[in-house]
Amino acid sequence: MPAYVVLSFILAAAGASLVYAGSRNQMLIPARNRSHKILLLAGIAALIISLVLMLQWFGPAAAVFIWLTVAMLIWSTVPFAAVWWRSKRGGQQ
Repeated sequence: MPAYVVLSFILAAAGASLVYAGSRNQMLIPARNRSHKILLLAGIAALIISLVLMLQWFGPAAAVFIWLTVAMLIWSTVPFAAVWWRSKRGGQQ
């Protein structure tokens, strides 16, 4: 598997995480330490680049399916992990 395919998976996971971090209702980063628009735009850019890289190796249907699966995996696990991490640290709920 070429390095750009691995990079596409990393960018998809990072982009989905940044899109989540750019949300106003997220529990990952305290509200005073983030800029919503910058995180959201960086996440969207990373997701688009990762899709373009996946399209180079996989077929169009497979690339979109893999891309959405990685994003959904991140968007399903990161919120629960963030709440669990904050509760372990005794932080704000």
